[in-house]
Amino acid sequence: MSPFHCVFEAVVFWGVLVVSLAIAVSWIVRHRKPRGKRRHDLFPLIFLVLAGDIALGYARVVPLPHWLFYVGEILYVLGATFTAWSYAHLGQYRLPYVEVLPEHQVIEAGPYRYVRHPGYLGAMVALTGLSIAMQSLVALLATLVIGGSLFAQRIHVEEALMTSELGDRYVEYVARTKRFVPFVW
Repeated sequence: MSPFHCVFEAVVFWGVLVVSLAIAVSWIVRHRKPRGKRRHDLFPLIFLVLAGDIALGYARVVPLPHWLFYVGEILYVLGATFTAWSYAHLGQYRLPYVEVLPEHQVIEAGPYRYVRHPGYLGAMVALTGLSIAMQSLVALLATLVIGGSLFAQRIHVEEALMTSELGDRYVEYVARTKRFVPFVW
């Protein structure tokens, strides 16, 4: 049984998802070869969360109200756009792995001025939006718990590596910025 009430909703959902995933996968494929000290590949796990959300939505497990489809799609697009904007500020340091490159610099432009991991924040908003668009409370809760745990682990690994490799430059940046949510945490 489909979570969508009409063909238009299915086309919007799958169109937005396919385009955004095609962009993400093409970038991952182009940058798959590690260039520095490499750790923690998050992307396969995120794709599993996406697949789980979609399966739960189609199974109609604890369905949410239909009107939330549109809220979810908007959140997905906003989150994906925020992630892309965040990553655009990283330039050569935008990598699929947790890595430190030779002569690595701490980026403090754009959203990195306020939060250390805006790309992960945008990705979490996008995943939450996808769960809501699939109209499944179980998918939403699973995304918040599993996705949140995955990003928390990735952030822990990344910050430990950056602190050990970049030293005082990164420690000073950490002191000036929040980890995930601007002005809060």
